[in-house]
Amino acid sequence: MPPTPRRADEVGALLDRDEEYDQDPVGDPPITVGRYRAAIRAALATRSPEPGIVAAAWSQREADAFLAGSRAALRLVVEVLGHALSSPPPARGGD
Repeated sequence: MPPTPRRADEVGALLDRDEEYDQDPVGDPPITVGRYRAAIRAALATRSPEPGIVAAAWSQREADAFLAGSRAALRLVVEVLGHALSSPPPARGGD
């Protein structure tokens, strides 16, 4: 079994393979519908990380800024997912 993609370029490559499968469905699909749903649910379940041990050196203002930035990033991910799920898919380069 191949390693789990963890970086944006690796996930993008997996999505590319899945789109290629749509054009030439040979073998098992790289990503099943259940896996897509699980991935979206995992993204929705993500919570802001705690600042960790480095936070001991931060002021309260720095800690608050870290947490606010984390929450804003997660809200953006949910917004982008919601938009992508409710809009027609964009045309891919030359398709």
